[in-house]
Amino acid sequence: MKGTAQTVDDGAYSHLREGVVLPEMRLAATTGESLDIVAPSAITVIFLYPMTGAPGQPLPDGWLELPGAFGCTAESCGYRDLVEEFARLDTTVYGVSTQTTSQQREFTEREHINYPLLSDSEHRLVDALRLPLFQVAGHPPRIKRATLIVDRDRVVRETNYPVPDPAADAAHALAAVTKRFA
Repeated sequence: MKGTAQTVDDGAYSHLREGVVLPEMRLAATTGESLDIVAPSAITVIFLYPMTGAPGQPLPDGWLELPGAFGCTAESCGYRDLVEEFARLDTTVYGVSTQTTSQQREFTEREHINYPLLSDSEHRLVDALRLPLFQVAGHPPRIKRATLIVDRDRVVRETNYPVPDPAADAAHALAAVTKRFA
């Protein structure tokens, strides 16, 4: 897939490996609520993604050539299609980006996303977790794509970075949850 083949582990998420405890933090969700980044379920899968496109708006210049930038819709839809499988394993799925809740809500309606997307448009989570960002000229900074699997005690149990194939990320996370916790 263009934009993802060159993705390599540059160490950007090395500080968020297994054993790190995530802070309590509530972010605005597409459900209209403010949700803690770690759900009360046994496991929370948090996939961090740069941004989703919008109808009638072109992607930023050079987006397709940026390693790891392209694929947010495919990744989000992969989680949508497997969300019931995650629920059977007492696992909650959240997607997090720096887009506004209104931008995320438009996307959830258009793509029939059936789990909450959380907005970190104020960079509270970015700052607290020192999440790596990248920027395209003329556009706000975006989160580098990664997936965290977190237990109910807020402990990171697995970090998937880089994500070489965003369309397969949900299946990868489901397999990891099944192997570790089922």
